[in-house]
Order: sequence, then C-alpha cells, then structure tokens
Amino acid sequence: MKCFAVTTVLITLACFAPPALAQDLQTIFSGIAWGSPAEEARGLELLRQEGEESYYAKPDDFYSLGGVTCEKVVYGFYQNQFFAAFMKVKDEKEFKAVRAHLNERYGDARSQMRMDRTIYIWDYLDVKIKLKHYEDDPKAKLAFYYTPLSTKVNAARQATQTETVIKLDSGEDDEMTLDF
Repeated sequence: MKCFAVTTVLITLACFAPPALAQDLQTIFSGIAWGSPAEEARGLELLRQEGEESYYAKPDDFYSLGGVTCEKVVYGFYQNQFFAAFMKVKDEKEFKAVRAHLNERYGDARSQMRMDRTIYIWDYLDVKIKLKHYEDDPKAKLAFYYTPLSTKVNAARQATQTETVIKLDSGEDDEMTLDF
C-alpha cells in the first residue's frame, strides 16, 4: 500500500510539474545554450552569413510546443554567439494552439498591430518570444530571442542601417524570411 501511495504522489507531481520549456528557456533553447558559439552546437549547417550574423539549421530538426511541431528551425548567431531561433507555424489552427500555449505559460501577450500583421510578444526573464501572424497568409512565424544579444543585433543594424529582413534560400519552394 505504501508503494502505491508513493507511486500515486510521483505521478501526480509529474503531471503538474512545469515542462522543460519554461524551466530551461532562460539558459538554453533546443539543446543550445544562449550565447554559446556555433561550433559547440552539433549538426548545424550554415544557411547564410551576413556581416557578424550567421544563420544555421540542422537537418530534420523540429521544435514542439502546445501540441504543435514546428519544422525547420533556424538558429541565429551574432558575433558567433547564439541569440535567436526562428521557425514557421504552418496554418491557422497551429497558430491558435501555439498562441494559447504561450499565453498559458507566460501570461497574456502584448500585441503590436502593423498594416499586414499582428505581433504577439511574451517576455520570460532574458528571453523574448514573438509570434507574427500575417493577415493574408495562414502561416505564422515564431521566434525566441536572447535579449542580452538580440538588443546588440538590433543596435548594430540601426547603426549601419542594415536591412532587417534576411531571406534564407533553403533551395525549397518555401523560403524562410527572417524579419526582426
């Protein structure tokens, strides 16, 4: 009977424990520590280099949250330090599931309305999460930014008046465009 009670308590605790996403997000994303050099991340393939920014992907990589699996994660490095991860959400149903999950996990998002899109933003310690929903496209973009470095990227781009949209030619019909 004592074994049954202990097992029941452990199962109950496991059901209500917060997932690794919130626990680890402050220091790590998908196995890569924020601020770490690209060489420390296994299996990365360079997609694009532009100034002090470089963008990589891992073949067959994905990221899951809120019951949604986002394929094709792109990892951004600035001055060879990991600062961001980008991915697409493929349709309206998945967008709603991701937004609901992030609202539940991090509280209601603040939003910014633009002419052609709405940007939902959550802040979790040093990590900023953005979910961009476009009016004329069922897809959305999800990004995680490590703010100690992403603010440096934004400052460098403003100082050099560099374009904030980076197209990553993946050789596929569905090209990923990163806009900050």
